[in-house]
Amino acid sequence: MMLMMFLQMLLICAFPPSAAEGRLRQFYILKQRVNVSDAESLCRVNYTDLVTVYDQQDNNKLLQLLNRSFPTGWIGVYRGNYSLKWSNGDDVSYSRYSPSYSDQTRCAAMSASGDWESILCNETKHFMCYKQEAGGSSYIYTLILQPKSWSDAQLYCRENHTDLVSIRNEEENNLVKNNGTQSNTPFWIGLLNDSVDWRDGGRSAYRNWNPITDQSKTNAFMSIPDGRWMKVITNNIYSLCYKSFIHVSPAEMSWEDAMNYCSSQFSGALCLESENDQTETQRELNRNNISAPVWVGLRQSRLFGFWMWINGLVVGNWTNWKGRVTPELPLSQHCAAMEKVNGRYTLTDKDCRSKYRVLCEENYVSGSTIQTTNSVSNHDSG
Repeated sequence: MMLMMFLQMLLICAFPPSAAEGRLRQFYILKQRVNVSDAESLCRVNYTDLVTVYDQQDNNKLLQLLNRSFPTGWIGVYRGNYSLKWSNGDDVSYSRYSPSYSDQTRCAAMSASGDWESILCNETKHFMCYKQEAGGSSYIYTLILQPKSWSDAQLYCRENHTDLVSIRNEEENNLVKNNGTQSNTPFWIGLLNDSVDWRDGGRSAYRNWNPITDQSKTNAFMSIPDGRWMKVITNNIYSLCYKSFIHVSPAEMSWEDAMNYCSSQFSGALCLESENDQTETQRELNRNNISAPVWVGLRQSRLFGFWMWINGLVVGNWTNWKGRVTPELPLSQHCAAMEKVNGRYTLTDKDCRSKYRVLCEENYVSGSTIQTTNSVSNHDSG
């Protein structure tokens, strides 16, 4: 009881959320200095968790919440066991990586034979990016003949393509090898081996360490003026939290029941209004280790065959359908779910009577979540 009262008192001193993070996630800073355990409890009780930083844009937005009065903030990084991660969050289900050291951060580079070498990440090498073309049926691999460190290569790929390449099977390994023949030295791929974990279970391979930080310490915070991360032993740090506005139902139900569930208890079923929404949804599903299908608010007209979100928006050309092909009548099922296929989340068409969990949206308005009672009766049933 005393802990809850303490946390509620600290919540009163929180800044409003940053408005720039996106529709499905917002950042907060709490102004009291606390240790990392209290920071984690406070974030989990009132929001979702201490923040996971996925990219440079996240880091810049969090830095905007810090200033001279509040120059430091706990983030969700902590030191765990060494493990392999793909830069884009894919499952590591296929690997040709043999680490030469188990107690030092290293990255993977592909040799001319297609094998993966374990190399210190600050070395400079050529690198392979990939891109998901809108409406395309495959991924585009591009070898960049500029020597960069692994982190700088990651930043370049994210700004100009999709990410550093990840490899899920022998076929993709051969494709990457064949597209990398112009490099006369091993080139970076998107595999990282380090001891960084995130308290909310997020899969982020983005790193922004201060070069002088002591990696043997456990917990990390961000500081001004450059947003670098530090690891020290201290109890006097502000807290950087985030709130996810994606709810995953505990129970399975048909699509129609799922729509009623979301509209009666939340603001409605999840609609992916942009590529950013799609990315945030994939991150949330990864964080919760969900691979089974989950309903979203997308349905096909049985009469006309087009797909439409229940909020009236048409399906964008960036939509990541299974196989990169939009399901069409007469062979298609008529309701859509997100499902993990070969380590990546895609939209798939499903029988509307099947029972899955559902993704609902929560809205943030003036510091509170609103609940509406929209009906699904107006949704197109063909």
